[in-house]
Amino acid sequence: MRNNSTAISHSIRVHQIVSLFAAFFGVGIVLSGCKRGADPAAAVSKTATVNQAALVSTAKVKQGSISSTAELTGTLTSEHDVMVGVKASNRMVAVYAREGDVVHAGQVIAQQDTTDLKNQLEQQQANLISARTKLEQANAAFNNAKTTLTLTDAQTKSAVLQAKSALQSAKDQSLIVKQGARDQEKQQAKDNAASAKADRDKARSDLKRYQDLYRQQAVSAQQLDQAHATADSADARFSSAQQAVSLSEEGSRPEEIRKSISAVEQATQALITAQANRDQIALRKADVDTARAGILAAQAGIKQANASVRVAMQAISDAAIICPIEGVVAERKVEPGMQVATAKPDVMRIVSLDDIFFDAQLSESQYSSVSEGQAVDISVDALPGQKFIGKVKKVFPVANSSARSFTVRIAIANERHLLRPSMFARGKIVLQTHKNTILVPRDSVLDISGDSARIVVVNGDTAEIRKVKLGFYSNGEIEITSGLKTSDVIITVGQSQLQNGDKIQVQSTANNPVLGAAVN
Repeated sequence: MRNNSTAISHSIRVHQIVSLFAAFFGVGIVLSGCKRGADPAAAVSKTATVNQAALVSTAKVKQGSISSTAELTGTLTSEHDVMVGVKASNRMVAVYAREGDVVHAGQVIAQQDTTDLKNQLEQQQANLISARTKLEQANAAFNNAKTTLTLTDAQTKSAVLQAKSALQSAKDQSLIVKQGARDQEKQQAKDNAASAKADRDKARSDLKRYQDLYRQQAVSAQQLDQAHATADSADARFSSAQQAVSLSEEGSRPEEIRKSISAVEQATQALITAQANRDQIALRKADVDTARAGILAAQAGIKQANASVRVAMQAISDAAIICPIEGVVAERKVEPGMQVATAKPDVMRIVSLDDIFFDAQLSESQYSSVSEGQAVDISVDALPGQKFIGKVKKVFPVANSSARSFTVRIAIANERHLLRPSMFARGKIVLQTHKNTILVPRDSVLDISGDSARIVVVNGDTAEIRKVKLGFYSNGEIEITSGLKTSDVIITVGQSQLQNGDKIQVQSTANNPVLGAAVN
C-alpha cells in the first residue's frame, strides 16, 4: 500500500507541474495578444477570469474488473539436480560425457578400474565353493552320527535285556544249587530206588531159578548168561537209585554252590556293564548335536560366502558410474587417470531440464491467499518477450525469519528446454478479482491512508472533495469501493491545490480532451 501511495503522490506532483505550465501558457497568450494590439482592458478582464477558475483535467468514472495480484521474484531450479559420485576409492579409467552433453538414465558416464575387484570376486567365489564342500561334509557327519546313535541305542537295549535275563537265570540256578533237591525230587528218588530194588530182587530170583534149571539141563547156557546179565543190570540200577536218594538227601556240593554264586556275580557284572553302556547313547546324541551344529555353521559359512560374492560383484558394478536421471551435464569433476577417493567422490553434476520449478518469495500478508493449483504468469529476464504459465505446487509452511516471507514453489512446463536452473524469474498470481466495480486512475487519488483517501469530483463548475474507500490497485488503476457513483466525473490533473467549492475550468477530459472547455 505504501508503494502505491508513493506512485500516486509522484503522479500528482507531475500533474501539478503540468498545471502550472498550462497557467503560464495562458498568461503568455494574454500578453502576446496585448502586444499584437488587442484591447488591454479586455485582456486584463480575460486574465482575471482565468485566475478565478483553476485549470484542471478530468475523467469519467469507469466501471470494470480489477484483480489483486501477488508479485513474485525468485530463481528457477530443477527438481532433479544430482551430483553423481563413486562408492569406493579407485582410479578412473574413462569419462564418457562433458558439460552440456545430454545423458540418459542408466547410461554409463564414467568407469573405474576393475582389475583388483575382479580378483577379489574370484577369491570370494572360491571361498563359496569351499563353504559348500564343508556343508556336504557336515551333512555326511550328521548322517553318520544319527546312524551310530541308532545302532548304539538298539545294541545297548538288547545287551541290557540279555544281561538281565542271564542274571535272573544265574540267580535261579544258584538258588537251586543252594536249596538242593526238593521233597518231591527226594520222594521220586526213593520211589526210583524202591522200583530198582524190586527189579533187582526179581532179577536175582529169576537167576536162581535159571541156575537150577541149567543144572537140570532145562535151559541152555545162553539163557543162563542172559539171566546173569539181567540180574547184574538190575543191581546197577538199584545201586544208582540208592546213590540218587543219597545225593538228594545230602544236597549240592560246596564247589557247585561256589560255582553258582560266581555265575550270579558274573551275570550281575555283565548287567552293570550293559547298563553303563547307556552312557554311550548320550555320547552318540551329543555327537548328533555336534554334527547338527556343524551343518548350521556350514550353512552360515555359505551365506557369508554368498554375501561376499554379492559384495564383490556389486563393487564391480559400482565401478561403472551410472547416470540416474535424464538431463544434461552441468559439471564434470574428474578426468581419466585420476584417483577418486570417497572423501571427495563427486564425478558429475546432472541436471534435469524436464521438471523446472520457480522458487519465489511470497510476503506474509499474502500467504493465506495463495494455495496449490493457482496459475502463475511467469517471465524470465534471460528470455525477454516470452511468457510462461506455471502452477503453484507447494507453499512452504515456515517463513524466512529474516525476510518474513514464505517460499512458494511453482511448477513450469519446459518442453522446449528453454528454461535453465538458476535463471532469475518474475511471477504474478491473481489472488482475487472484483467485477463491475468503480475504477479511477491512481493519479486522481489524494492523501491515501490505509484503505481511505480523497478524490476531487466535478460539481458543476466547482470542485467537490470526497472521502472514498479504496480496494484493489492494478495497472495504473485503483478500485473505489464507496464514495463515488458511476455517473461522477473526477479531476485527474490540478486537484491537489483545490478546496471545496473552488471554481474550475476543464482543460481536457479523458474521454474528449478539449482545451479550455467549461464544465456545465
